[in-house]
Amino acid sequence: MKKIVLVVIVLGLLIAAAWLTPFMLKNPGLLQLEILGYQVQMTAITAAILILALLLVFWLLWGLAKAPKKLARKVTDYRQQKMFDNGLLALSEGHWQKAEKLLLKSANSSKNPQLSYMAAARAALAQQDLEGALAHLDAAEKTVNNPLTIDLTRCEIWIKAGHLQQARDLLETILSSYPNNPRAVRMMLQISEQQKDYQRIKNLLPKAHKLALVDKVQTETMRDQATRDGLIHAIDEQQLRSLWSELSRKQQKIYLYEFCQSGLRLGAYQAVTDEIERAQKYQFDNQLVAFWSQLPHNLNHRLKVAEKWHVQHPKNRPVLLCLGQLYMAKKYWAEAKEALQKALILQSDSQVNRLLAETFQQLDEPEMALQHYAEANKNNTALLPSEHA
Repeated sequence: MKKIVLVVIVLGLLIAAAWLTPFMLKNPGLLQLEILGYQVQMTAITAAILILALLLVFWLLWGLAKAPKKLARKVTDYRQQKMFDNGLLALSEGHWQKAEKLLLKSANSSKNPQLSYMAAARAALAQQDLEGALAHLDAAEKTVNNPLTIDLTRCEIWIKAGHLQQARDLLETILSSYPNNPRAVRMMLQISEQQKDYQRIKNLLPKAHKLALVDKVQTETMRDQATRDGLIHAIDEQQLRSLWSELSRKQQKIYLYEFCQSGLRLGAYQAVTDEIERAQKYQFDNQLVAFWSQLPHNLNHRLKVAEKWHVQHPKNRPVLLCLGQLYMAKKYWAEAKEALQKALILQSDSQVNRLLAETFQQLDEPEMALQHYAEANKNNTALLPSEHA
């Protein structure tokens, strides 16, 4: 900007001189000076040229007087930049102690000392010196008006050191003022993943995608995983119901298995019962039949529903297995035997043989019970890996 102003002034003077010169040549005028008893007479043009020459000489002398200071400053800047570059090189090569020393030295005479201090903080952390790293960041903060970059680096160091909550608290403050800062959003997403804050992950993903931190496929994958993990790791029935209510009907179909697993774990038996019945009306699912058999809730109703499923799907093995288990729970041993034997015909495994053994034992048929116990154990043994495998 200064150069532009100077060029404009020079051009203006040249134009003015070109315009005035013809008039001055016609009537140049005379100047008479008396200096120390001497009289000097000259035209106005000559006087102007002499004044300009004197100004030029003064400018040259002033420049020469300042040259040593400028040269010294350039030498200092060169040395500082050299130390900073060598410090970064040492940092990238893993020479942490050397890097920290060079970077701290470069900060003493740097125009941007905060850069040196932040890099030195990373070198200190690489040496497991968290206090030293934070001290370097404190020094960096004193050199700037806006500590945003230093605070972001502080969060990065806290994350690497495992102080997730401290980093999260500071990031919350940063995001309240700079909600679209990519670095802050990325680190908050990282912390939320490590802290298993699945709701926060889902809330951050749209912004992360907008800031190009994750692509569309990654966004969908992370949202899907966060939804599944949130349901699986729900801490109580209230949280599970809250997470479930946030999903659309279409999404609930996708995550119904996770809901049932957590519902059984947390004792949300009625909610699981309702969701399974609703889902089975639209598309029959064998895995939901397995969950149905695990419910320790409202036995009479579950048996009635299972009998209805059996009428609709008479050769469905999971339904027969579920029906047999429910009959056993009601101590209807003859009915249990019939259902389990039908399941056995379709496929023999350790579970159905074990259930049949218990049923025959209750029916006072020890020989059949022993036979099915033996089959159950044989099936279990067959599943074990061979010693020579």
